[in-house]
Amino acid sequence: MATKKHAPAPVDKKSAVTPLKKITVSSVYGKVKVKDIPESGELPICRVSGVASGTESGTSDYGAWCALTGEFAAANLDTGESFVSPVAFIPGAMGDALVQSMESALREDATSRLKFVVSISVKVSPRDENKYEYIVRPVMENEFKNEALALLAYEPD
Repeated sequence: MATKKHAPAPVDKKSAVTPLKKITVSSVYGKVKVKDIPESGELPICRVSGVASGTESGTSDYGAWCALTGEFAAANLDTGESFVSPVAFIPGAMGDALVQSMESALREDATSRLKFVVSISVKVSPRDENKYEYIVRPVMENEFKNEALALLAYEPD
């Protein structure tokens, strides 16, 4: 008795989770085009969440780099696609701050974990209208606080 072969059901990209070697803006969103950024606004790109347990660093043709290691997930805010990876690169000063927080916590306790959620957008660079800049905003407070920011709130009696 012959069995009928059926075509595979189409995959719903919004419900499928794609594993990646590393989470980066380009691996989650693709190439950002300046012409797609609203004239006086931002283009939402992705949201990244994670539980970092370490960092790794190195050098490439583009210079030195540092990434968070652990468990990460990202969502493309344009398509709704989801991704997971054991490595995440968060752009800009926020990425630097997360890496520094993780490294500082690990010096205190080798079992430290850093939980975070960030929203990543782009805007046209005020210095060059043919380039863009990342805007990375925390969506959730992480448990490691910036001591300098805490000091800003200090009020003498």
